[in-house]
Amino acid sequence: MNTKNLNFLMTLVFFALLLSCDKNEMGDNSVIPVIHDYRVQDIFYPKDGKLKYVYQVFDTYKNLATEYQYDNLGRISRVNFVLAKRYDIYQYNTKGQLEKISTYDEYLENSPVVIQTINYSYNTNGNKEKEQTNFTDNREPVYNLYKYDGGKLTKQEHYEGNQQKYYIVYEYKDNILLKEKLYVPDEKDFVTTEYFYAEGLFVYSITYNGSSETGFMHDERNYYDRNDNLIKRVDNIPGLSSMSGATVFLVKWEYEYE
Repeated sequence: MNTKNLNFLMTLVFFALLLSCDKNEMGDNSVIPVIHDYRVQDIFYPKDGKLKYVYQVFDTYKNLATEYQYDNLGRISRVNFVLAKRYDIYQYNTKGQLEKISTYDEYLENSPVVIQTINYSYNTNGNKEKEQTNFTDNREPVYNLYKYDGGKLTKQEHYEGNQQKYYIVYEYKDNILLKEKLYVPDEKDFVTTEYFYAEGLFVYSITYNGSSETGFMHDERNYYDRNDNLIKRVDNIPGLSSMSGATVFLVKWEYEYE
């Protein structure tokens, strides 16, 4: 794969933190890491708590990155992206399905204006079948098409204008998502993201080129409280540190609930 397409793929998949851990075998002979310390003992939120804030964490301080607001039915109504000075407004159809997200930019002329909308459509089974982003400038729409088998998402196709840029194939064991494979049309290489779980929680993922972990790109580790609320995520993205010479580049996030 040429460098341009490889860089394009690396920006599409967002996972991090490679673990030093033991290995054990699943029944299907795939190797999985034994994940330790994915529970944080000293932080507790109510069961199924509503996410309120997301912080980006640095060595000596943290920044509020995202704030979530909800309507009287408990649905997300607004998301404020504090660092970017933007916010999203959520709208729902009569069936309670997410219908549209409108993004406002607060920088433009000191008055918020819509810069893009994302529209959603669903099949007769209530599964999302199309997600289209329309821009207020002259850019062509971007959209994703979703395909299902037995109610499970099996494929996502991504288009810019009328040109397919990539597609993702999803692999399961029973009803548990195990892998995503991302392909660019007319390219022989692909990118794999593999997911691992403990106590039914998504605790770790690794992304690599092709079908071998020796092509490591980046990975992610998630931490939860005793009520299964995600409270911390650590991303290890070595590609971001190439200019600094660092061997590991960590991006850390913390989650706070109502």
